[in-house]
Formats: sequence, C-alpha cells, structure tokens
Amino acid sequence: MRAMQGQRVAKKEGGGKLPWLITGSVVGILAAAYLGLCAWAGGRQEILPNVSISGVNVSNMTVEQAQSAVETAVSQQGKDVTLALHYTTDQEFSEELNGADVQVDAAQSAQNAWQEGRGNFLTGGPQLLGHMLGMSSQVPAVIPEDDPALQDLMERMEQAVTATDDQGYTIEEDRLVMVKGAPVVTVDWEEARTQAEENLLAGYEQRFSGQTESSMQKVELTGQTSEVAEPDFEAIHRAVYTEPKDAALDLESMEITDHTVGVDFDVQALRSAYQAAKGGETFSIPLTLTQPKVTKEDLGGSLFRDVLGEATTTVTGTTARRANVKLAASRCNDTIVLPGEEFSYNKTAGGFSAKNGYLPAPIYVGGRSEDGIGGGVCQGSSTIYYAVLHSTLEIVERHDHRFAVTYMPAGMDATVYGDTLDFRFRNSTDYPIKVSVVTYTSGGSLKLTAKIYGTNIDGRYGDPTSTVYDVVNPTTVYQPDASVARGTLVLDREQNAYTGKKAHTYRTIREADGTVVEKQDMGTSSYSMRPHTYYYNPADGDPTTWVNGKPPAASTEPADPGTTTPTNPGATTPADPGTETPGGPGTTTPEDPGTTEPEDTGTTEPSGTEDPGPEQPEPSDSGLNFIDPNAVAA
Repeated sequence: MRAMQGQRVAKKEGGGKLPWLITGSVVGILAAAYLGLCAWAGGRQEILPNVSISGVNVSNMTVEQAQSAVETAVSQQGKDVTLALHYTTDQEFSEELNGADVQVDAAQSAQNAWQEGRGNFLTGGPQLLGHMLGMSSQVPAVIPEDDPALQDLMERMEQAVTATDDQGYTIEEDRLVMVKGAPVVTVDWEEARTQAEENLLAGYEQRFSGQTESSMQKVELTGQTSEVAEPDFEAIHRAVYTEPKDAALDLESMEITDHTVGVDFDVQALRSAYQAAKGGETFSIPLTLTQPKVTKEDLGGSLFRDVLGEATTTVTGTTARRANVKLAASRCNDTIVLPGEEFSYNKTAGGFSAKNGYLPAPIYVGGRSEDGIGGGVCQGSSTIYYAVLHSTLEIVERHDHRFAVTYMPAGMDATVYGDTLDFRFRNSTDYPIKVSVVTYTSGGSLKLTAKIYGTNIDGRYGDPTSTVYDVVNPTTVYQPDASVARGTLVLDREQNAYTGKKAHTYRTIREADGTVVEKQDMGTSSYSMRPHTYYYNPADGDPTTWVNGKPPAASTEPADPGTTTPTNPGATTPADPGTETPGGPGTTTPEDPGTTEPEDTGTTEPSGTEDPGPEQPEPSDSGLNFIDPNAVAA
C-alpha cells in the first residue's frame, strides 16, 4: 500500500490541448462566416430588403430600378398629395401645392437608399442579415432646395401674408411719394420652408405606402404683427438709386441704347418725413435727377449722320437676274461695320446658291455666257465698291470682270466668286458705319443704290477717276452651222461681243472744300475682247470668200442685205491714255441706250466667271445677208 502511495502517476502527453484546438477552430469558422457575410453584403448591387423611399418600397432593387419606382410614384400618385400653407390673423391666407408638381431628385433618393446599411464593411453583414430578418428602413425622398414648385408656393404665401400699404412708394417725376399705413407681418420663412418640406414628405409616405388614398398636409404659419414698422430706408434707397448712364451702341443688336437719368435722394430726409407722418398719410420728398453726358438723341445725331459715299446703277436683264440683284441687296442692307472691322460681300450676300433663294441667270464660264445660280450679284458688289470709292474707306480686296460692264465706269467694277474672289473693305474711321443697299423703280427702270452712312468729322471724301487705254474693238468670226438657211448669216446673240480695254483707276482724297489731300493708285483693270460670232451654212463656203455678199454655191436668192458689215478681225482702236472718266460723289452711271444689260455672276470659276458686259453693235456690210436668230428659231 505504501508502495502504491509512493508511486506517481505519469501525466498523459498532450491531453489538455484538445479543447483549445476545438475552440479555436470554431472561432475561425465563425470569423470566416462573418467576413463572408460582410463581403456578400458589400458585393450586392441591390438595395437591402425592407427599405423604402418615402413610402415607395425599393427592397432588393438596383439604383436604376429604385429611381424609376420613385419617379413613377411621384408622377402617378403625387397628384393625390396636397400641401397647404395657412396663416390666420384678422383674416385667413392660404396657398396650396400639388405633390406631382415637385421635382423630386429620384436619382439621389435611390442612391441614398442603396447606401442604407453600407456605412462600414464590418457592419454591412449584420445590417443585411437584420433586414432579411425583419428590420426596415425609411429613407426620405430628396427635394432640391431650389425646387421651382415649392419655391413658388413660399413666394406666393409670403406675398399674401406680408401684403401691406406700409412702405409702399412710387416715383412721380422728381419726387418720391410714400404712404404710411397698414401693419407689417413678420414670419420665419426659413423655418416655414423646412416645415413645408417635412410635411410634404410625410404626405408622400402616407400615399406611396398605401396608407391613404390621398393626403392633405397642412402647415400653420405663425408670425408677429407690428402696427407701425419702420421700412428699410436703405433698401428703398438701393432700389431707387440709379447711376446716370450715357447712350451707347449695342454691339449685339447694333442699335443705340437709351440713356439713363441718374436718380438719388436723401435717406435721412425720407426717414424724418416718415416719422413725422401719421398712419395712412401720404407724403413725399424731392429726388435728385442727374442728366447723362450723352443722350440717345445726342448719339443718334452723330452716328450714321453723314453719307460717306454713294452710287446708283440701273438694273436690267432677265427677271431672274433682277431677282438676284434684289436678293443680294436686301441681304447687304443695313449692315453695321464697327471701327477696324471688314465688310465682306460674299459673307454678307452669299452663299450664292438655290438653297438661299438665288436663281439661274447668265454668267461667264471660261469666257462663254451660260446660265448659273446667282447671275447678277456682281452688280451689287460693283455698286457698293463704286460708293466706297467716293469715301475714304480702305479697300481690302477687289477684282475686275473678265469683260467690261455697262452699268459702271471702266475700272470701278468689282466681281465676286464664292470663297475665291470677294469684295472687301475696312471701316477705317473711328465710328460705326452702316451699309445701305436698296432697289427701287424710277422712271420705269429698276435702280440699285448703295450708300455708306457714318460720321465724317473732317468732311473728307473720295473722288474716283479712271484712264482708259489699249482699246480693242471686237473682231468677227464665222462658224459653220447646217441649220442656217443658205445665203444668210446668223449673229450669235447669246455670246455677244465685247470691246477689250484697260483702265487705270485713281482715288483722289479731298478736303471738304475740294483741296487735294492725296491721290491713291487703285490699280489696273484689264477687260478682254470677245468677237462677233456669225453662223453660216457650210454649203455656202467661208463667208470671207463670198463675192459681192453672195456665197458662190448659193442656190437660192439671199435675204435682203443688212445694214452692218463684219469688222476687220484684229482691228484695234486705242484710246487716249490721258483721257480720264470723272466720277464725282453720288454719280449715277447711265447705261448705253438700246443695249441689253448682260448678266452678272455670283458663282464663277477662278479663271473668271464674271458679269456679262454690254452687247456690242453688230458689224455691217451691205453685201452680206443677216437674219434675226429668233426668226430662225421660230
């Protein structure tokens, strides 16, 4: 027994660690499960279960779905929610708002609902689990602070409640007239706005959750009434006070803005008069009126008061050509050009297209006359150019026609073509100018007048002249055409002849009394010659070989001899280089009597599609027979 008592029982190796291992494993599993739940909650794209936005159930919806649900609820059921503001003193004031008129921020409301329960990763899991087991959250809809409907409601209510004759004033000529009268009501409108929004959201929740078929939310306003409250005299002064302002040219509307008379008064004088007045009494104080330095009448008298240059031409040709001239003129008329800016005819009158209303009319294409859109618009650019030549304005770009025109002195025309050839000038004065271009009927003829209005301080003007030289008279060419009756010649009246010439243009700048300031070289213009073209029957042989005006092979008696003779090809008649063609201010250039004005161009080829010039006289020869082409066509 003793021996047994003296023996020690050996402790089993490792027997005490098992419970701890089991406990640690359980904790690890639970921790992993918890973290997994939190990760699952954080990775969900849907709103938590049992979450509503002011009564709209958005459980397990995406943000987009929740936004749509809120928008639908407001638009369809918001009309059943009414918010009313009431204020009662000795009389009752009331204003109402329909809930459907409020612009609820559905997108932000849905985003706020999605954030519910997602504040922290480690709490996201329990939040999700709690909502799955019955927890619920009510997220208020977001109403913008500047919502127009709610803002209008508050303004209408404030106007109704605080309406009073007290502090009312009017401006009558040179006096400020005021009435001291009714009591003033003071309301905390910021608090009223907060209460109105809260009640509106409560109404939404009742209706959207199905608690009621309709919801009337009433807000009772409270305020303080003062029998006699002094007005804010400084505020009245700020409202009445006006700085004097000079009249000016509005660069957007290009019109002269009206001047403003300065208005001021003594604030202390108004306060003293108010305090001395009795309730309901009307009183007044004098105003101090300050006239501006420049009135509208003054400025209107100096802007566009002078005609800097003008020119008039006669418009002829086809109906389409006349229409094109009128359209281009109307698009240029009343154009304002500020100091330093340029006037571009193409940008102002163009684009010369059918889309913009321009019609087909004769133009030049490679030296031939053909119908093209915009024929005739060069008469507008030329007339404006001629008017500018009578001023001191700077010419920026100008091109001469291929053939000389009749409505303008040689060297003073200006052709245009799309973006390639333009007529431009710069307002080189210190004042705005206005380009006036009008068409009208005078003496049975259609006239085109261009005037440049501005402010001519020193009275200077331009005096344009041109020297014509190297004149080449039209030659005569013959072309065979089997359709021409034998023994006759037919003149091509579509490809009419032109006299070739050159012209050197100068502009003399003169003082108002005519004294020469300077003579400006405006450059040389070169106009091509185009021959008379006659068609003959090939069976008659070359007309230059005819004897006594009759073709050798003619089998029939030729028509009655005409009165013109084809000119000798290549013959030229130079002009006196020293001869000048004067063009005084406002000169109107008459056209050659009896000639048909050729057509202008707006759509020309770079090689020169310009305005057809005058039809040249037919050559005469009593030995040759001519017939009218129209008679042949008939």
